[in-house]
Amino acid sequence: MADKIVRGRKKEISGRGKATAKTGAKSVAKKHAKKAAKKQVKKAGNHKGNKAAGARPIYAVDHGLRTAFHHMQRASVVISLMQKGTGEDLRDLLERGVKLYRKAIEDDAENKIVLRAIGVLKAAEHLSLAGLYVARAKHKQKVTSPTPQWMAKLIAETDRRLEKVEHEERGKGADLFPVTVELLRQAEDAKIDAHLVFELAMAADALCFALEHGL
Repeated sequence: MADKIVRGRKKEISGRGKATAKTGAKSVAKKHAKKAAKKQVKKAGNHKGNKAAGARPIYAVDHGLRTAFHHMQRASVVISLMQKGTGEDLRDLLERGVKLYRKAIEDDAENKIVLRAIGVLKAAEHLSLAGLYVARAKHKQKVTSPTPQWMAKLIAETDRRLEKVEHEERGKGADLFPVTVELLRQAEDAKIDAHLVFELAMAADALCFALEHGL
């Protein structure tokens, strides 16, 4: 009986020893991990410090430029389907957007340049689609839009936004303010096709966005 107790206590002590060893090993591993982590943070901080000058926001570098690029490409494709000698104003708008995009991809370009490019190129895309709807009117389907209330809200909200930027000083976008107002006026015409209303209202919204960012 005594032998069993002794053997049991030895086994218990041995188990405790193993557990203590494991705990000690974990503690040492944690210390090493913390030291390694501190080194990595310090190294990353130095790396960021070296690149801090001239760094641009990730929105402008990644998402913004990608968005502007896709609007530009889609507008270009649609405009290429139009007949020669038509849509000169639209082609000019696209060219203005392309110039803004080229400026936006420069390393030292300000984020607001990217936002202006997005607005102008998005407007060019929607207006190019509006031009196709008008040119191919005989193929349009005379059905009611499923979201007329939403469109009315978008037009009203864009109108309010335009009022806020109406008297701001402008550079190269001064002529686009009356264009945006006219697009909204046309979008409110109940006689035109629902899809055309959508494209005109979205184009006005996009140009308003560009004007809000100092175009």
